[in-house]
Amino acid sequence: MYIKQLIRKYTEQNWALGFVRGGMHSIMESDHLDVDWVKMPHDRWLADPFVLDVTNEEILLFVEDFGYDIHKGVISLLHINRFSMEIVSRKVLLEKPTHLSFPAILRKDGHIYIYPENAQGGRLDMYEFSAEKEELTFVKTICDDVVWDSYITEAFGEPLMCTAAKNDYQLDIYKWNDKKEKFVPYLQIESELPNCRLGGAVFEYNGQYYYPAQENSKTYGGAIDIKRINVKDGKLKVEDVVKHIESSNPSYPLGLHTLNEYNGVVVIDVKGYRYGMFGEFVFKLVNLKKKLKI
Repeated sequence: MYIKQLIRKYTEQNWALGFVRGGMHSIMESDHLDVDWVKMPHDRWLADPFVLDVTNEEILLFVEDFGYDIHKGVISLLHINRFSMEIVSRKVLLEKPTHLSFPAILRKDGHIYIYPENAQGGRLDMYEFSAEKEELTFVKTICDDVVWDSYITEAFGEPLMCTAAKNDYQLDIYKWNDKKEKFVPYLQIESELPNCRLGGAVFEYNGQYYYPAQENSKTYGGAIDIKRINVKDGKLKVEDVVKHIESSNPSYPLGLHTLNEYNGVVVIDVKGYRYGMFGEFVFKLVNLKKKLKI
């Protein structure tokens, strides 16, 4: 049992954050990304970043904050120095008995809301953020289904929520129901590849709408596919993959999982081993042992 615990520890994966130089133009037009990497803590990993605000000195992020001691995700607010790439402060905003992640942002009528993934809790709740107090207040449950990595958009004329309710091969579209005051199933868009689940917010570029999709064919969070999304013949359609993006960080080579932009700042997260090359060595050694049935 002790050996299994050691193997689990040393092959554990983690995530890191980075800011893409050149913003969305680099994402859509460049074949190589230049990234300023955030200096990460050693007692936790940080993933699913969404940009709350940008100042001359700092970038503020909502993130999934996964502590190795509690082994689950909570939602935290980070203040990051734009020049040193150091985390100036980290404040836990929301913790539940269940795992939380993907703190997507809704900005409406001067208010800021987030609705983090809580699939283990069996529903999707919305919270209002107070910038003055740096606190969250529960507003209401907005979906009664088990959904993963959801994003609400009004880009197509009505409130729609893009999410994954079944698997990575299907993008589920939910529509707002005024009577129930919740999002309910509306449309399903299938793919031959496991690249439907959202890896960030719907965004506009050169008059077209796109969304970053998690491309999970090799591993969970392996890459991002940028997919075009629009309305054709009165129906929402997802068209061609226009860009495939993988991690360019040699210390985190296993995947690129989330991509978001706000006020010209693009943030990503990338995946690697918690113990670097040693973790990779242990992982390969264990896999080799399984193949040889030693």
